[in-house]
Amino acid sequence: MSKIVISDEAIESIILNAVVTVEGVIDVWKGMKEYIPHLKNDKESPHGVEFSVENNSLKVTVFVIARYGTNLKQIGEDIQKQVKLQVENITPFKVVDVNVIIEDIKDEG
Repeated sequence: MSKIVISDEAIESIILNAVVTVEGVIDVWKGMKEYIPHLKNDKESPHGVEFSVENNSLKVTVFVIARYGTNLKQIGEDIQKQVKLQVENITPFKVVDVNVIIEDIKDEG
């Protein structure tokens, strides 16, 4: 029987693309502390996306930088909706949990 494998990088990319489409999101990033291992060529990603897969269920945590003056609650809810929609439309996984951490707020002015 044939097998289809979806890499962790592909799942992360789907999640990242879903998050950055949300109005008010400037970036998805955990900060310099998490970025340093990536510079040393570890497999750890600095992008601010963490997820786990268990029995075709996906749990996601994203760390975002939001635009100053936007409704943070609305941004969080929109991110949750977009991640669930995109991941479930593109992959066979069921998204059971999306946690949004507002890591920073910046004024892009």
